[in-house]
Amino acid sequence: MQDVVKTSKAPQRQGRPRRRRRNLSLYYLMIFTVCIVIFLILARTVLFNISEYEVSGNEIYSAETILAAGGLHEGRNMYGINLEKTRQKIMDTLVYVEDVKLRRKLPDKFTVEVTEATAFACCEYEGNRYAIITKNGRYLETEQLGARAGLILIKGMELKDVALAQDFVSADDAKKEIILDLLEAISETCDGKITEIDITDRTNITMVYEDRINIDFGSSIDYEYKLKYITAIIEESLEPDDEGTVIYHSSAAGASFIRKEDMEAQNAPQPEATEPEDEPSGDGGEETTETD
Repeated sequence: MQDVVKTSKAPQRQGRPRRRRRNLSLYYLMIFTVCIVIFLILARTVLFNISEYEVSGNEIYSAETILAAGGLHEGRNMYGINLEKTRQKIMDTLVYVEDVKLRRKLPDKFTVEVTEATAFACCEYEGNRYAIITKNGRYLETEQLGARAGLILIKGMELKDVALAQDFVSADDAKKEIILDLLEAISETCDGKITEIDITDRTNITMVYEDRINIDFGSSIDYEYKLKYITAIIEESLEPDDEGTVIYHSSAAGASFIRKEDMEAQNAPQPEATEPEDEPSGDGGEETTETD
């Protein structure tokens, strides 16, 4: 009787199935990559061509003018448009465009949302020229021969390199920062009330309120508080037809108001003092003449 010796089966090699799965993964990845490339090519050539433009927010410029400035036309592929470059091109070409938002709307619509610039102030420069600027200090018009009614007249800015669609530059950098801060504060606190700012001496700024109240504003320190304080005095403590000057002293001393007639009386030349006449001599005050 023979003894039967049982032996265990040799383990099967796992190399081939793993290699096969790895090859399949690479194969699927290649197919996916090729599909993506084909889709991108089609997206920029055949698919997503624009058939409709929607322009909004425009009043100064027509929709056709805005689209032409950006090189936008029907049939153009929406993914072939560089949004940032097109936006900047429109703003550089059309001065009164403050901002542009461009959006793609699949499958074939493209929207252009325009924010048009608003003239806010008029800067005097080179003695007898004027430039129109936005609240943010961008030039809308230059070489004007007169100040524009309804805008804040700014004097003493020392402008240089005046050019359309560019941000204004002052020979004194501090003046630029002060004016931008003041314009922002004015638009929030008393929009439409300040008619003139003189910043010739930035440590002694003066303003005019509604063409009837002169304001000795002083420096730009605490400009927001000072502007709100002075505006409150004019609107709450003075009559609508009062004329004169508000002088701001300090946060502790407050401000004072001098009426126009009182200031004119103070500045009026005083009459010269006259010496009293000598009393006449002689009886009855009559002159006598001696004769021989």
